[in-house]
Amino acid sequence: MKTSLRYYLLLALLLVGLGSCEKITEGYDINPNAPQDAPADQQLTAVQVSEGFVLSGEMARTAGLFSDYFTGTDRQYEGLQNYTTVSGDYDNMWSNTFTLVLANARIVTQKAEAVQNFQLAGIAQVLEAQMIGMATSLWGDVPYSQAFQPGKPAPFDKQSDIYASVQTLLSTAITNLGRNGINPEERDIYYGGDLAKWQAAAHSLKARFYLHVRNYPQAAAEARLGIASPAGDMLVPYDGTVSTSANPYYDFIDINRTGYMGADGSYGSRLLDGLRNNARTNESARFEYFYTTEVGYSDLDPNILEGGAFAADADFPLITYVETQAILAEAQARANDLTGALAALNNIRAYNRTTFTGGNYAAYTLADFAAGGLMNTGQSQQQALLREILTEKYLSLIGQIEPYNDIRRTNNLIGVPKKRADAPNIPQRYLIAQNEVNTNPNVPQPIPALYDPTEVNR
Repeated sequence: MKTSLRYYLLLALLLVGLGSCEKITEGYDINPNAPQDAPADQQLTAVQVSEGFVLSGEMARTAGLFSDYFTGTDRQYEGLQNYTTVSGDYDNMWSNTFTLVLANARIVTQKAEAVQNFQLAGIAQVLEAQMIGMATSLWGDVPYSQAFQPGKPAPFDKQSDIYASVQTLLSTAITNLGRNGINPEERDIYYGGDLAKWQAAAHSLKARFYLHVRNYPQAAAEARLGIASPAGDMLVPYDGTVSTSANPYYDFIDINRTGYMGADGSYGSRLLDGLRNNARTNESARFEYFYTTEVGYSDLDPNILEGGAFAADADFPLITYVETQAILAEAQARANDLTGALAALNNIRAYNRTTFTGGNYAAYTLADFAAGGLMNTGQSQQQALLREILTEKYLSLIGQIEPYNDIRRTNNLIGVPKKRADAPNIPQRYLIAQNEVNTNPNVPQPIPALYDPTEVNR
């Protein structure tokens, strides 16, 4: 299925074009036998390919710069490095989110429900929930509840209302995944039609989005039902074919925008390159997985070489066992269940031991976080453990979007440094796309600025 990514991305483009979000479904009820239509299972693949490229492409790179995993070194990315950005920088992200992913996901759901193929509908609903949940996490208020109605600009919904809708949609998806239907099998490039994995991923996504709104008890409850092993990770498959189905980090760094983005001096690289090492931890193997000095665009670059995190054929994680355990660990730590939190943290370290051979990830004990312990720098035991959980998650998810959400939600508890001294903070949101500002009179006024926290992070 990896070899078909280019075809399905082109299919997604043909199905909806690149119009504004209020026009994205216009005309789909006309002539269902026309060439631009497609069977729902085939369109599912197009949605997955599109979502994969959106969440592992520019959207992730921007979060990576703001989270200080990477450094911008040329042109637009040098600007992002200094938090200099304008609304037009987000036009492609916005259009692809609403046009390629959300519109098509909704169409797949409608087609599947029309023939009572509830399993396919459930998968499409998980995809829609994942995409709109990530969109609202980055932009705050966005068009959603009326975004797919033709003929009029859609109003912007409150971020908190969107998160509530996401939870409802994921609950519906979980129910539908257990109902009758025709399994998409190989058309499903994430899980091959494994419905149990889809249900677990939906629970992990519920945990993620409950975490976003600081509902820690519900986050813990959903995490316990979520992805239970790395075998259940939701991954975007890339086969390394340049400009068609290569990992977008590789394609950007080595093919399309050479010299735009490196990692020299980034906080993530410095943590892994010695700052994190202690009697129980040696990060040398994980450092070499995520970063390299052998590419040559900067003194240190994201590792796009064979076997690296961002190699041409490296699959990209969307929701994983490690993230699920990190959610569970944080939620339990905040409930002062330190034993449970430590167990989840040590599950991640056990994963690290088998993944980053050559490093050291011995299990922590609660004594390590008590006063005078290895990991305590003068705070309470609970706060010391919480900081380590969030730092571990930050390093486990290098290159993904979610740590940027954590930084803003926790008021930067782990201390990611600002990239410019005169900035009031790390950027608190993505800017509403200029094309949306130009065409939608419902854009919030005043238009939120870069350092304005989104509703749930105020």
